[in-house]
Amino acid sequence: MSYELKHRTTKTIAKGTHFPLGATLTPDGVNFAIYSKNATEVFLLLFDKPDGEPTDIIQLVNRDKFIWHGFVKGLRAGQLYGYKVRGECRPEWGLRFNEAKLLLDPYAKAVTGKFRNTDNLLLGYDPQPGASDRSPDTRDNTNVVPKGIVVDDTFDWQGVTAPDLALEQLIIYEVHVKGFTAHPASGVQNAGT
Repeated sequence: MSYELKHRTTKTIAKGTHFPLGATLTPDGVNFAIYSKNATEVFLLLFDKPDGEPTDIIQLVNRDKFIWHGFVKGLRAGQLYGYKVRGECRPEWGLRFNEAKLLLDPYAKAVTGKFRNTDNLLLGYDPQPGASDRSPDTRDNTNVVPKGIVVDDTFDWQGVTAPDLALEQLIIYEVHVKGFTAHPASGVQNAGT
């Protein structure tokens, strides 16, 4: 896919910030930040549907501390997104950039579903018999890769105040939820599933 020809957006783009990583919702839009030391170009793709074509392709041109970032004004919670990244494909150096493959944001707070490796489209290399794992697969996988979802993770405490307790008075209880609720005696319906 030639992004120079398809690079399009109707959105207003600003520089944004390199921190925090992932998609961060603000009242004015969303800041996107993703780490890649060796990428040469990073493209943010926005979607309206999980299996649809991108509605906007935005090249992230700002990079600080190996973090590519940009702020897209007007976006809201629920926006679907992914990345396509350019760089060298030199497996012997550990570099396997493949711009044909949509990447899920490793910092996404929610995703649209599970990965489906339909026709081996998730593989970055050519899966054909006799092909080397050093040969990139140039088939586009955009329709089968889950998309990240912009999440509004603010919480309104509605006037609740934190307990005024000294550290010595606190008890921290950690539990493995499935193990704690799997036995029928827990009273949880559909326990263990």
